[in-house]
Amino acid sequence: MPGPASPVSHPPELIGRAAEMAAVRRLLDSRRLVTVTGLPGVGKTAVSMAAAAAAAGNFADGALLVRLDTLRDETLLPHTIMATLQVPDRFTRSPLEVLTSQLRDRHLLLVLDTCEHLLGSCAGLAMALLTACPKLQILATSREPLRVPGEAELAIRPLLLRDALALFVQRAGQAGVAVAAQNRATAASICVQLDKLPLAIELAAGELARNEAARNEAAGRTPADRLADLLSHLEADYDFAHDPGQPAARHQTLRAAIGWSHELCTPAERLLWARLSVFAGPFRLPDAQDVCTTSQLSDEVVTAGLSLLTERSVLLADERTPGEYFLPVILRGYGRQMLHRLGEDAEFKERYRRWQDTRRRGRGFRAAN
Repeated sequence: MPGPASPVSHPPELIGRAAEMAAVRRLLDSRRLVTVTGLPGVGKTAVSMAAAAAAAGNFADGALLVRLDTLRDETLLPHTIMATLQVPDRFTRSPLEVLTSQLRDRHLLLVLDTCEHLLGSCAGLAMALLTACPKLQILATSREPLRVPGEAELAIRPLLLRDALALFVQRAGQAGVAVAAQNRATAASICVQLDKLPLAIELAAGELARNEAARNEAAGRTPADRLADLLSHLEADYDFAHDPGQPAARHQTLRAAIGWSHELCTPAERLLWARLSVFAGPFRLPDAQDVCTTSQLSDEVVTAGLSLLTERSVLLADERTPGEYFLPVILRGYGRQMLHRLGEDAEFKERYRRWQDTRRRGRGFRAAN
């Protein structure tokens, strides 16, 4: 039998995630399956790895990280875990039987990272392993829960503004650009524009550093000018200005994550996502129905779609105002591109404008149609 699993490496210092890491640790104390969910770029993997690294000492056989982001064939899921365990794939028994026999007596934390595209297979495997291996615990990351009996879900939200700003300042500084105190308000605006998502903030800080500082300064461009320039690009849906089929290399990681979310949605969910992108702020179910319902999307489909897109970590439900949803800016930019590709952008921007106008007048949009 292989020896103890290699410890999960601790990620770099996480800003503003102490509460989430502590919550994962608490759940692992009482549940055998914990799934960390959230938007693309919100930091599910980083939080889970940090929590697993901190908890590994409580497991006699340590913690084992299995990355699934490049796995496309769900039938190879047991093989992938066996390969990470360094178990030779030379058995006449099924891979699941071999894997179960290898893990049956091990006190191990198995971290399955990026499960959303293999949801059914990961759920089935988790149920089988947890049933047959009494000392095993599983920590999974996914855009949506595995929906296995006994599962505990922890939804990771975007950072608080103070933490988002601290992350931006830190990453910009590491890239060689100091954000002075008088520029903090502009930097905070950038963080808000990016919905305080860690990955988007890190990419924006890197973009700022790559803005040819020496040339800009020689031309009289100050750090405050460069921050303002970056903010104006973001307000113009800068992250998604290019054809999504030909992403700019500097945005490829974030774009790939969002494109993956889009691929996992049904055609009706994709269409609703595109139409919801016209909302510039929060909206409620009746608002979504007023603007998005057509012969292609009935009221019932819109109702179900809001719930499903929330479950898939595309929409966020507003914690402070029950019943309100919003589409994060990076997902809204992607949706707008999809709406343009569908040839519906002019129609639904006009529907949104008319909805705003009739709402201001206190009239129902449909009655005004």
